[in-house]
Amino acid sequence: MERTRISSFLISTLMLMVLALALVGCDSSQAPTSETTTDISPVQTIAQVSLVAACSGCHGNDGVSSKPGVPFIAGQTSVYLEIASRSYLSGERKHDVMRQAVMELSVEQRIELANYYSILETPWKGGLDEGVVDSGKGRSKVVSKKSISAGKALSKPCESCHGTDGNSIQAGVPSLAGLQPAYFVPSLKAYLSGARRGAAIMKNFKLSLSQQDIENLAAYFSVQQRIRSPLTEKLQSVVPSEVLAPRCVGCHGANGNSTHPAMPSLAGQNASYLIKAMQTYRDGERSNEMMVAVAKGLSDDDIAGNATFFATRMPEKVKLAGGSKTKATGFDPMGDATKLAASCNACHGDKGNNPAAGVPRLAGLSDTYLRDAIKAYRDGNRVNAEMKVLTEYLDDIEIEKLSLYYASQDPEAVSSEIKNANASAGTELSASCAGCHGQDGNSTDAKVPSLAGQSANYLLSAINSYKENGSRNHEDMKNAVQDLDASAIRNLAQYYAQLAPTSKKPRLPEAPNVIADRCDRCHGDSGASPDPGKPRIAGQRQSYIVSSLLAYKNGTRANSMMQKMSKDLWLVEIDAIATHYAAK
Repeated sequence: MERTRISSFLISTLMLMVLALALVGCDSSQAPTSETTTDISPVQTIAQVSLVAACSGCHGNDGVSSKPGVPFIAGQTSVYLEIASRSYLSGERKHDVMRQAVMELSVEQRIELANYYSILETPWKGGLDEGVVDSGKGRSKVVSKKSISAGKALSKPCESCHGTDGNSIQAGVPSLAGLQPAYFVPSLKAYLSGARRGAAIMKNFKLSLSQQDIENLAAYFSVQQRIRSPLTEKLQSVVPSEVLAPRCVGCHGANGNSTHPAMPSLAGQNASYLIKAMQTYRDGERSNEMMVAVAKGLSDDDIAGNATFFATRMPEKVKLAGGSKTKATGFDPMGDATKLAASCNACHGDKGNNPAAGVPRLAGLSDTYLRDAIKAYRDGNRVNAEMKVLTEYLDDIEIEKLSLYYASQDPEAVSSEIKNANASAGTELSASCAGCHGQDGNSTDAKVPSLAGQSANYLLSAINSYKENGSRNHEDMKNAVQDLDASAIRNLAQYYAQLAPTSKKPRLPEAPNVIADRCDRCHGDSGASPDPGKPRIAGQRQSYIVSSLLAYKNGTRANSMMQKMSKDLWLVEIDAIATHYAAK
């Protein structure tokens, strides 16, 4: 008998620990069934101590002091809480452990727990989280307040050269303000080790700075706002030139404001330092293959004009990790995408049109194809060293913004010709391609790219990559081109290049207040939910709202209304609407 009571206690405890993970969300609108005809309105009773104690491990004793990703449940209606727990039994929520846990609870236990949490009056603490939709690395490493404070204390010796808060006023010395940790840490370590020359004084700090010290300094300087470094009297007579800027913005961002954590911003940087750096790349004293190629053959005047141009641009505040989180008052996904696209346009052309030789046009391609392709480069499933560098810090929301941006642009045919190619001869060859890429080279399948109007040289290199087991790995494409000889490949590439491209523009993201108007119809004014069968979402954890909406969108939670509402939402909209309600 005693053993049976102990076993029952352990089972109940285990069940409630997992039950706590998913009691709340945008869930079933169904009224309680006959199973719940028992009065479940809030009553002045306390559930069994063992049941509540099991929940408190995740939700806290007050139903609010929860772990990240776990919803606030204090004060939710008992009707809704019981519906939420029962949804695992009906299969509306897919979670094997939770289903098993709820199956072990009696109806009375579910009601008792629902009543207990419904009468708690613990205030919700506000549910804003950082970087809640982020399958990639995100913009950069999140820096803590503790690390920033420690870095500030360490930064005093840096001020004599690099200026207050890392804003240099000394000729030839770089500003450190706004440099992100992904760039700052390896750069400082390179100076300390002697791998990067030009500042012998930096070696003096080799023994005094630990790895943690370096990371703390990086954290401190990353959050400082850069101010334009003053030009020396000599450079004030130099005319800023943007002739070379297109070579730089692909990595360093529009006007030199980098969107890539491992690429330093040039805007407002010390002009004398920029000149010195470019000269060392040109002269082979600094070994960075990409920078050496950019600087090769430049005159001192070229370098001075370019450096002065970027030094006189206005620095923008750097967006650090978790920056995809959208404030309700700052929703501008296409504006964000325009800035991100500056790093792509250097190769792919303005707005994705008129790309460099051998580079694909992005304008007008489907957002689905673009998203999948960018993710493939980021995750290493497509091999291209330069694309890997430029995409590795993009999170899923940023990739979505870029995809929507280029898919929204009007495509222009790329004028290019291949020697000894016959477009007419490629017409017959294209018949086997039409099933996937469309009769006129304009695909009707969102996952398959359109070929019409692409650069002939790009198409040639892409087909050869499939045929020769190059950087592209796609079994169907490999089989399709395996029997083509060099002449046939040239003719096929030229055929598609001369076709007129068309596109189907995607729906652009809606602002969170527009989406909220629809949500409030069920969840109440500002998500406060006066309906006892609907959850309150105002002030709920952002990360939990996101995970709930994604579950409905992906079909892992079954509720026809919520699936319909979330089906076509973009990630950026899900992130924004979650932020909107979390801030209430």
